[in-house]
Order: sequence, then structure tokens, then C-alpha cells
Amino acid sequence: MVSRAMRSAPTEQHMLGLYFIHRYRFLTVRQFAAVTGLKEKSASEVLLRYERRGFLDHFGNVGIRGYGKTPKVYFLKRAGYDLLAEESGIPYELLGDFKKAKVNTRWSPQMYHRLATLDALIALEVGVIARPHIQVAETFIEYRQRKVNQSWRPETSDYVADARTPENRIIPDAGFILENVESGKRALFFLEIDMGTERITSKLGHGQRFSVHHKIRQYDRYLQSGMFQRTYAPWGEFTFFTLLFVTTTETRLDNMRKALSNLPPSLHGYYRFNTLDVVLADFFNGAWRARVIEDENRYRLIREE
Repeated sequence: MVSRAMRSAPTEQHMLGLYFIHRYRFLTVRQFAAVTGLKEKSASEVLLRYERRGFLDHFGNVGIRGYGKTPKVYFLKRAGYDLLAEESGIPYELLGDFKKAKVNTRWSPQMYHRLATLDALIALEVGVIARPHIQVAETFIEYRQRKVNQSWRPETSDYVADARTPENRIIPDAGFILENVESGKRALFFLEIDMGTERITSKLGHGQRFSVHHKIRQYDRYLQSGMFQRTYAPWGEFTFFTLLFVTTTETRLDNMRKALSNLPPSLHGYYRFNTLDVVLADFFNGAWRARVIEDENRYRLIREE
């Protein structure tokens, strides 16, 4: 139980932020500010106050040669979960159990990629909050783990064919399911965040599997095999998914679309491309691009009511 002396009239806004820290395991100050609607300075003060009272802890906020100072990243402690469960009014079915964040003592460069993925997911959540006709039914993230046959695997880990070989393994950065509140219809999306470091194509045979082109070919195989239908059956009957590929610049986006134009035309419609700055401004913007450079149209992900 949470000590009465520890409480300080938590607001609905604060509880919303703590809920998303619990949902995604951790948030930066900027992400907390985005999802609560607070200014970044105010968000920092709120988080520091909850940390001093034993509800939160943090990692990061240290200098690393070559990277500068890392962001301060907050995660929920058990006392914070208890506060959230008791004060937020969020039903247990939605809240779920407390899950301790697994925090490495040393900052990994991979964390920047995970935080960029989380930036996009928070933009998704903010976009949904502003659109009452849709809701996020479920999210899946690479850095969260699930237990499969006595071993722990990334939550998004799957195979593009029946043979469970390393060559057939696929691990999207994230996935999510959107639901139309009125109709109950659901759509499955996967999300890939490109930090501009991967080769788009490779002429080296052993280097091809580390290229963007190879990654997209794997998604083509995933679509055609239907393996995703079995994996995500608990959340609905999905006949297809849409892959959202988010990269760094318009120039890189166009170079990708040129390189991917030689992939099967029948599958082009299951892919949308954008840049991170546009996605963070409005996840449901009308500037999503097709997989091929010849298609100059701009697309939306959902119908606006």
C-alpha cells in the first residue's frame, strides 16, 4: 500500500503520464511532456517530485564520449505502480501487473534507437487521444520480452516461414493494433525506425541481410506466408498488415523508394514511408508515401471522422 504521507494530490494528468511509463516501461522527460500535454520544464519538475518520493527511478543523464549527455529516462518503481493502481481509476484489466523495468548499468547506443521508436509510439498515443473514434487496442515492442517455451524473446519476434531458422526470423521495432470504436474493426501495423546508419542496398553477398532492401523483402515474405495471422490471432483476424517505415530525411526516404521499386508491385500497397520529424508532429498526418518513387501521392493511415 502507498503511504498517505507520500501522496500529494496526484492529478489525472500525472496519472496518465505514469500509466504510459508503466505501459512502455520507461519514458524520457520529453515523452512524458508529450503524452500529458505539459511543457517540458513542468514535466521535468513533476517527474523529479515523484522520484524524490520514491515512486520513480531513472537511468541515463550521464555523459558518454562521442554521444554527449544521454537523456534522463524514468521508470516506475513498485510504489509508483501501487499509487497508479489506487489513484488512477484505471481497471486492472487494462493496467495489468507491475513489471520491473530491466535497466542496464551502462548506456548502450542501441538505447537511442529504442527511444526513437518510443518517440513514434508516444506520437501515436497522442494522435489517438485527439481522435475519439479510434483506440490503440494493443502495442508490441522489441525491447519488451515474452516467454515462449521456457525462454524469453523480444515481444515482436516471429518467423516468416514455418522453418524456425535465423534466416527466417523477423523482429519488428514495434507493432500496434488500431480499433475503430464504433465498428470494432481492427488493423495491424508494424513499425520500423531507421536511424540512417543501415545500408539501403549492398553489393556484398554477406552484407545484403543487413540492408534495408533485405529487411523489406523479409516483410514481403511475412505478408505472403501469413505467419503473422497465427501470431496475432488472439487480437483479431488479420488478412494483412501495414508496415510503417520511418527514416531520417526526405532524401534518404526517396533513395529507399527508388531502391525498393524492383520488389513485387502487388505488395507495394502494404507499405508506407515517412520521416521522423513529420511523424512526431502528427502521427496521422497526410504525408505518408508509397513504397515506389513513381507514386507521388500522399496518403493517410486512417479515415478522419
